[in-house]
Amino acid sequence: MSGRLRAVLALLIVGGAALFVYALGEPPTPKPLPPPSNGVNVVAAAGPEAKPGVLDSAENCKRCHAEIYAEWESNYHSQAWTDELFKGLSNDYRETSCHTCHAPRPLHETGFATAEARRTDRSSGINCLTCHKKGNHVVGSIRDPEGTAEYPADCGPVYDPDHADHGAQQTTIQYCGVCHNLHGTHEEFLGSAYAREGKTCLSCHMPEVQRPLVPGGRVRRTSSHRLPGAHSLEMLKRAMRIDVRKQGGRLRVRVVNQGAGHKIPTDARHRAIHVRVSFVDAYGAPVPVPSPLDTEGAPDKTVSMDLVRLFYRWQQIEPTQVDPLGTLGKPNERESSIEIPAGARGGKAIVRLYYLLVWNWHPETRGQLVDEKVVELDG
Repeated sequence: MSGRLRAVLALLIVGGAALFVYALGEPPTPKPLPPPSNGVNVVAAAGPEAKPGVLDSAENCKRCHAEIYAEWESNYHSQAWTDELFKGLSNDYRETSCHTCHAPRPLHETGFATAEARRTDRSSGINCLTCHKKGNHVVGSIRDPEGTAEYPADCGPVYDPDHADHGAQQTTIQYCGVCHNLHGTHEEFLGSAYAREGKTCLSCHMPEVQRPLVPGGRVRRTSSHRLPGAHSLEMLKRAMRIDVRKQGGRLRVRVVNQGAGHKIPTDARHRAIHVRVSFVDAYGAPVPVPSPLDTEGAPDKTVSMDLVRLFYRWQQIEPTQVDPLGTLGKPNERESSIEIPAGARGGKAIVRLYYLLVWNWHPETRGQLVDEKVVELDG
């Protein structure tokens, strides 16, 4: 046998042995996908398209994602159109400019500059398709979306580098800011300490959870879809508090933005924070006090000593909102004061912080009591 033939046979034997070892071993680690580009309207990764009709309604998402769908149903995005408060404030839907954010078309169809109202299925409000429908795919931040034999992936799931996830701050802001930046919430957050720490809107409103996305799927790092906000007393308590102190003959109260990454209140002009105060004498009897916000000065038992809100343009009143922690050149608190009535000396002052979805609702009957402080008044 010639030397050349022996060399060829040796190469074949070595190559065959390598292929045999490869077949018995682990497959090579796949090349990682590129990190999110944080842009918008980038073509989604290639994959099987959704079956006809599947992406016509968010109702179809419930079949595979029952737990996530139930979370969405419990939050106010799902009620954005049917909520009685919205129905009233929009003059029974006659204010058509409100439709764009309360029943929007999928953002990937319209772009992220402004929302556009859809014509069908408005009762589902801001639904699954608003954020996840892109062409004939459902997109997300999961890099290897999967179905199961029992629940096949009929929705055409694909990874999209520009879908909002916890690590993509600018992308997250683009998603939420389409509607929530109408009155500057986007800019408020960017000026806060939370933005400088790398947090996103999802850090508070869609916290991370570990769970399978579909029955039988593996446990993954994903997001809660409960989206707590101003309707959640727990979130309100995390966001704000009051500090109260007596100084001379006056009671001083500070409203502190202790946890919100935006102003309190933010976005909607009809929302407000009321600081309510009442006094009792040494025997516990109520002491009447004129309200500093009541132009007629009529004495009452419980009065608003401060009103914190973004006023309507026609009112031509400077906003009294409280900035988030770390906003350069602005404090994260607002102070107001009221004179202590002579009859309350030796008694107590009771100060309560209420959050109202509509500023002129009566705080004690329709507001959320967020914080309360009782101060002893020397005689």
